[in-house]
Amino acid sequence: MPASTTFAVITGGGTSGHVVPAIAIAELLADAGHSLSSLHYVGSTRGAEVTMVPPLGLAHTFLAVDGLQRGFSLSKIKRNVLMVPTMLRALGSAKTLLELLKPQVVISVGGYASIPTCRAARSLSIPVITCSYDRRPGLATKLQSRYASASAVAYVPSKLRNAVETGAPVRRNLRSADVHALRISARESLGISASARVAVVMGGSLGSAVLNSATEHLVQSLRGTEHTCIIHICGERFMDAVKLPVTMHHSNGTLAYSRIAYSQDMLTLYSAADVVVCRAGASTIAEISTVGVCAVVVPWKDAAENHQLVNAKWLTDRGGAVLLEESALTVHEFSQLVTDLLRDDDRRSAIASRARDLGAVHRQCSIARVIEAAAKVQS
Repeated sequence: MPASTTFAVITGGGTSGHVVPAIAIAELLADAGHSLSSLHYVGSTRGAEVTMVPPLGLAHTFLAVDGLQRGFSLSKIKRNVLMVPTMLRALGSAKTLLELLKPQVVISVGGYASIPTCRAARSLSIPVITCSYDRRPGLATKLQSRYASASAVAYVPSKLRNAVETGAPVRRNLRSADVHALRISARESLGISASARVAVVMGGSLGSAVLNSATEHLVQSLRGTEHTCIIHICGERFMDAVKLPVTMHHSNGTLAYSRIAYSQDMLTLYSAADVVVCRAGASTIAEISTVGVCAVVVPWKDAAENHQLVNAKWLTDRGGAVLLEESALTVHEFSQLVTDLLRDDDRRSAIASRARDLGAVHRQCSIARVIEAAAKVQS
């Protein structure tokens, strides 16, 4: 049988927080000289990868997998009962796929979608690299690190076995971006005045009711300020729940507010923004430090093991962002904080500069070398 042309299988998914790093790893491997045709993505039929991966031209397989559902609704209980046989079938499918592809290495970005492929790789003696871009790794990553050839971590110290600091995988266009040079063109593409003070508020791929409510108050408080603009990424499920028109203009005709469900063009939004308000998912923290933008970080208080607060503090404790904890958030405090930052050029500049300094580890991400080392050991 001829040798496989597959260098690596990248697995994981569910939310964009897993899918974006997976795509970034594919780009980093391509930058290191590996053809995109030598890479294969394995994710879930239920996840964000179903819409995010196919347009990239990256070979992919989506398995019917499911994770443990928290809560006691009838639908969640039913999914948990069916989870074990579902995962066993996915394990069989993953093993068949790996036997066909014969990859030199399997790379996990975590999440329940990574479990069957990593277990199949272990049973076939294919090296596994687990990638941890959260400061507090998830359960799948912790379990996989026990047998992984290496754990590529964004931050040290790490308790994961064979941890190697590589920085977080960030999309190519963000790693190479100069957001200051792109600001005017980014604003033109969004219909925003070059002289406006712009805040981008985003609540993650699923949206945030807390940030959406606070943003409504912020927009109303700025209605008389004709040199401000709020771009609001609210999440698909909240598009009709926000009590504001989708687009609003100041009395002079300039854009005051625009609401969208989701955007994959983060480069344009980061470039246009004076201030970004965001959650503290690992990918978001890595991105805002990579490009160097002033951010107000509001960690999701119900994140597992409060890992978003831990992520945020990597930036905020070092002056690279402003921390606003959800438990202490009021709409008035939120509006005042964002407004004060929009008015304070020197403070924004200092925060953005510090964030970019801290983001050097991500711009220089070395995960490709760790992956190649594991593949060479096998070959």
